[in-house]
Amino acid sequence: MKKVLNKILTILVLVFCIGILALPAESTPITGKVGSTVHVYLMNQDPDPADSGKYLDLRWRVVVTKVGTIDNLEFYLDAGYPFLFEAGDSPKKSLGRVVPSNEMEEYYVLHYKLKVADNALKGEHNVSLRWNDGSGGYTKKYFTLYVDPSKSDFTIGALRTSPERLVQDTDEALLKVDIANIGSEDAENVKASLSLPEGFDASYAYSDEDALGTINESESKTAYFYIDTAEGLQPGEYNATITITYKEDDDEDNQYRTKLLPLNIPIKGSPYLVIESVKTSPAEVYPGTYVSLLINVKNTGSEEVDAASLRVFKDSTQPFDFDEKSDFIGKLKPGESGEALIRVQVKEDAPPKKYLLDVELRGVETNKDTVVLFSRTAQLVVCPAKESSTSLLIPIVIIIAAALVVGIVLYKKRKK
Repeated sequence: MKKVLNKILTILVLVFCIGILALPAESTPITGKVGSTVHVYLMNQDPDPADSGKYLDLRWRVVVTKVGTIDNLEFYLDAGYPFLFEAGDSPKKSLGRVVPSNEMEEYYVLHYKLKVADNALKGEHNVSLRWNDGSGGYTKKYFTLYVDPSKSDFTIGALRTSPERLVQDTDEALLKVDIANIGSEDAENVKASLSLPEGFDASYAYSDEDALGTINESESKTAYFYIDTAEGLQPGEYNATITITYKEDDDEDNQYRTKLLPLNIPIKGSPYLVIESVKTSPAEVYPGTYVSLLINVKNTGSEEVDAASLRVFKDSTQPFDFDEKSDFIGKLKPGESGEALIRVQVKEDAPPKKYLLDVELRGVETNKDTVVLFSRTAQLVVCPAKESSTSLLIPIVIIIAAALVVGIVLYKKRKK
């Protein structure tokens, strides 16, 4: 009995193995319903690998097995970033009505044309193709496309500034920005344009632009920009943007491309000295008098300053002489004020008007041994000269004397 059972089992195993070997082999796995009558194979992509910013041709071989007629064989290509449908192409395509012939299989070619995004990243990117398989359902299959940008690409290498420490209220600060070509092609006619955040301005026309010419592969050039920083600008990192426009070396279409690069501009904390007020003693200033100027100085910055002092510069066109042109104020913390006293002699022929004195505020930034200088102005108003009491008596005396002379003359005439 055991021998009979063993023979039966052996025969069953042989039949199973022969059935497995008789099944048709598939060189490529198909995702979809079992018994699908439509099979799709990627024939080629052109170019391979795909190049960012350029067009990509895709062709599939569609194989329809001889089972029955398919009324409308439709395909839908789902391609996300970095692929775009352009040039009149669309995700949906139809091969129309498919009628089997005497051949066991029918062959068709499915074609798509895509645009690869300018900023496409190097690497593998998946797309999927789905279609109605003739059995009432849909089949979906994934394909891998490879992107290897051969175009020029850029990055910011380094930022250097002059002065080395950028602070608020700075005119014509120089930014030196290294622009590196990290792509695999040379870039021609490279231009860099700097977009500044609030609190920054270009120092003069076109000082926020620079033409760099050709930047070869794996090389870099330095862009120069001149900017002004606003008064009251707080310390911190400020986000700017550099727009790079360029043309690839082998671009037959002569098409210009654009690349946006982020740039962080650091603003450091520092003392900032301003003149808050100017008082005079006496309160009214006249020609030919001595005046004391009491000048109030305040540190409105974010850092402490040591040895703050004030100095007035003599202007030969102004009617003043100075007994003391400078005064020491001392240490000023952020928000603190101090006073400087300056003695001025107003000349006799000083015209009455408002004068602006050139003033320099100086100090040393605490713990940094950095000298800070600020150019300011102090206002001094000269009033019209007062007429003296002697000058007022002279006309009165003349009038009285004239009246006496007239009286004496009249008296003598009457007496005669």
